[in-house]
Amino acid sequence: MEPWQIKLVQTEDIDQILEIERELFPKPWDRASYENELTCEGSYSFAITLAEPDNCSLIIAYICFRIVMDEMHLFKIGVAKKWQNIGLAAYLCQESIKFSSEKGAVVVYLEVRISNIPAISFYRKLGFTIVGKRPRYYPETGEDALVMMKQINKMKSIFNSSA
Repeated sequence: MEPWQIKLVQTEDIDQILEIERELFPKPWDRASYENELTCEGSYSFAITLAEPDNCSLIIAYICFRIVMDEMHLFKIGVAKKWQNIGLAAYLCQESIKFSSEKGAVVVYLEVRISNIPAISFYRKLGFTIVGKRPRYYPETGEDALVMMKQINKMKSIFNSSA
């Protein structure tokens, strides 16, 4: 049994997610962005938590995505630095893709900084291909984004379809 579990993100989880955001990203999302994702139709956010001795849950990774018609759009994924390189990001991606498949998605899209070679490599290992480029996509730096896509095969997630 794994020492962690996956769950739907709730409002009370946002503070922990923001801590990871600030650790990982040059322009982290703010509280309002996460609150919007929790209330937006077709939007889903999952987190991986560790059970702490005081019965609290420590969030160590998260993913945010939307399902629009038959497409999954991956917006954000983060793994706390201490927990990187053990497969949590791949697990979150795979479970989110399975969940989206159950909701009718047949393709996944995401944008990634053109300079983020480790992320591009990671997504390629998961079966994503580069299908386009968005010039000056990141306003804080003017950096271009690559658009990556993956076809979804029908899969079963650990979540039931009522989530």
